[in-house]
Amino acid sequence: MKRYFFDVVGDGCRELDFHGRAFAEPQKALETAHMLALDIEVGYGEEYSGRAIQVRSADGMSLFSVPIRMPDQIAA
Repeated sequence: MKRYFFDVVGDGCRELDFHGRAFAEPQKALETAHMLALDIEVGYGEEYSGRAIQVRSADGMSLFSVPIRMPDQIAA
């Protein structure tokens, strides 16, 4: 299993994930990034819109980026 880290990036800031999560497949990390983005969209709305969840590997390589949308862009 490999460890993936989920950072919140954008607007000149970077909130780093220092713990990460272990997954057997990169697809699971991408799915988790989508769920984290949705959770932030619903819970924090405009405060985090325009930022993204950036998934990186244990060696620091950026793998995926999932945008955090405005609350009015979320399908009901």
